[in-house]
Amino acid sequence: MKLKEKIYGYYFVVIAEKGEKGWVAYAPGVGGVYEEGSTRQEAIANAYEAACAILDIRCERNDPITEENEYLKILTAPPDRNYIEKFRDVSDGYIVTIPCAVSV
Repeated sequence: MKLKEKIYGYYFVVIAEKGEKGWVAYAPGVGGVYEEGSTRQEAIANAYEAACAILDIRCERNDPITEENEYLKILTAPPDRNYIEKFRDVSDGYIVTIPCAVSV
């Protein structure tokens, strides 16, 4: 699916699993994100920061992710703040609203 709209940001899922020496978390919709932490929350926060950095760099390079999947949704309209706040709990994944001033 190719978009022909402006991208305002992304909603992506962060998944955490118990590892041998702590927790690991990843963002399968973003790719390249595999982080660790001594607690579940720390691993999720680390993966969230890594995914945001990847998305931010891709937007800066005018190379945004334009394909949705079950783990990543593209925001083609400014997100409603009430909608964003309900996803701020670390157990539910996150919504990220990196301004991606890109029309694709």
